Amino acid sequence: MRSPTLHKKMFLLMGAACVLCLVMGGVSLGQQGTWTDEISNSITLYKSLYPTSNFTPYEQQLTMVKDAVMKGDQKAVRTGMGKWFKMLRKRAHGIDGIAADELFNFGVMVTPVHEYNISVPRK
Repeated sequence: MRSPTLHKKMFLLMGAACVLCLVMGGVSLGQQGTWTDEISNSITLYKSLYPTSNFTPYEQQLTMVKDAVMKGDQKAVRTGMGKWFKMLRKRAHGIDGIAADELFNFGVMVTPVHEYNISVPRK
């Protein structure tokens, strides 16, 4: 018999595998979207996994970053993503800790931090 905790962990693992497939599929298909789209898709996934968490401020912050990317405003991208990463580290706005960690790790993986000189906070 599976415990609810084991079931939840398996569900999370499957979700993380789906996110990885999306990333790898995007890489293999070329420029099918931007890194901000990948993060946005990831947020959508985590919203379904953690319906009691408040992802709205994270989506709003990412929207500002997307606009800055489109405008070529590197300073705004650097500032905006720095703030987004800090929000996740602090678990701001009531986000679940597991979701925050996984979004943070995924964001670090897909964001061109060196290109924009983004400061990624440590734990």
